[in-house]
Amino acid sequence: MQKLARVILFCAALGPFAACHARAADPPRAITPTVDVEIEDRAADKSVRTTRFALVLVDGRAKVATDDSDAKYSVEAHALREAEPSFALKLARHAHDHSGEIAVDASIPQRAGPRVLVAKIDRADGRTTVVSAQVH
Repeated sequence: MQKLARVILFCAALGPFAACHARAADPPRAITPTVDVEIEDRAADKSVRTTRFALVLVDGRAKVATDDSDAKYSVEAHALREAEPSFALKLARHAHDHSGEIAVDASIPQRAGPRVLVAKIDRADGRTTVVSAQVH
């Protein structure tokens, strides 16, 4: 019993010393920014169709290309290194019937915040397209 008590006492004495030499865990990875892009199309009859994209930037870049039943979309974002950090956005929509094609090149502040207007297009036939973005 005395041997067991000595072993426990010896281990307890070395415990704090061993803890001092423990290796620190790697710091947690930084969360990458996300840019949400929303395209809202309002027809002349006031019906609304909304398309949303969430781009997670890795190494300062993100790109999404997709095709739905009405159009092909290409949405890109990348970090700009300027005095005021911002994200460059590039959006293109090629409608299958060519009636709703858009191309937008813009930049938005890099800081997280409320949704910002990127572009608004009012067409002669009464249709309106609004492109907005939000950084998280």
